[in-house]
Amino acid sequence: MSLIISPRLAAIPHYEPGLTTADVLERYGLATAIKLASNESPYPPLDAVQAVLAAGIAGLNRYPDGAARALRREIADLHGLDLSQVVIGNGSCELLLLAGQALLDPGTTLVHPVPSFGLYPHVAAAAGAEAIGVPLDAEGRNDLAAMAAAIDERTRLVIVCSPNNPTGAYVSAARIEEFLDAIPEDLPVLIDEAYYDFVTEADRGRALSQARTRPNLMVLRTFSKAHGLCGLRVGYAMGSPDWAAALDRVRQPFNASSLAQAAALESLRHTAAIDRRVQETISERTRIAAALTQMGVRFTPSQANFILVAPDTRDGIHERLLAAGVIVRDGAALGCPGQLRISLGTPTENDAFLAALAAVLGRAAPTASELPTKDSSQP
Repeated sequence: MSLIISPRLAAIPHYEPGLTTADVLERYGLATAIKLASNESPYPPLDAVQAVLAAGIAGLNRYPDGAARALRREIADLHGLDLSQVVIGNGSCELLLLAGQALLDPGTTLVHPVPSFGLYPHVAAAAGAEAIGVPLDAEGRNDLAAMAAAIDERTRLVIVCSPNNPTGAYVSAARIEEFLDAIPEDLPVLIDEAYYDFVTEADRGRALSQARTRPNLMVLRTFSKAHGLCGLRVGYAMGSPDWAAALDRVRQPFNASSLAQAAALESLRHTAAIDRRVQETISERTRIAAALTQMGVRFTPSQANFILVAPDTRDGIHERLLAAGVIVRDGAALGCPGQLRISLGTPTENDAFLAALAAVLGRAAPTASELPTKDSSQP
């Protein structure tokens, strides 16, 4: 006898997370390995955040603040918003799923970029809706003109990812504004800015400015990347009160733990320290890009904390890097076959990746004198 389950489950794609360090150590019998596969921060939470977490353990017998008022207030004040315009999620993934629950029904569609974050098709399938994937443009960006053309009377939600995962390509604010002007003003649009902190373009942040005046626009960010809080799962959405209220209607009570709220709140109070870490990652992004260019390895210019690499010699390269103790993400799992997504680690970890890649490709790794000098003001 088989269990009777919803037919929607058959349409939900399986998300396959990257290999863990323990997986690789066991598989290859290695003593050490470095993980550059999951777009995590290579740095642990700040010392002050760790202290808050340690102090909060004693209160875990109590439920957290279900409305996450202190954290929402801090985010609202930081961005000049009202408390009613901020929603906290168990990671940004939960907020994406909540958007699907709130807005999608069978017979409706979600328009999203592809390849992009693998959860987007899941958002539609979980609601019984159809996911319309629109290919990226030649530069690896969301093709907003093609996405606008894919919108019809069935469309109830559009997701834009910028910088896009897994390409790292950034869509300019002007392009996003042109897109918003070209589509129905009551069609909900969610801009996934999970990698916002690493953007160096002058127009970054303008999407949030637009969300203050466009009721159909919601901006999604996370504490997982720059703040190093992946393991605690804290994301937040900012937009119109109507958008926020829709997410709150389907959000489960107490969705963000007390430790997650306390850690995110404390981390926001140390912006200078977080910015130093972000600048270190940006500096490493520039250095690694220069090294790849020096080695003749193609890659997509990135505005995120990772780089999508396209080596000319592709056969078995992912497996050979794993055997060398360097864990990167196989592009085949991300809709980019033959490519590798490299998360940016510490300088030492990044050097190990470059050395392993050079060895696998049979090329000489660039010397320090051939690469940009690290900014001595960075940690």
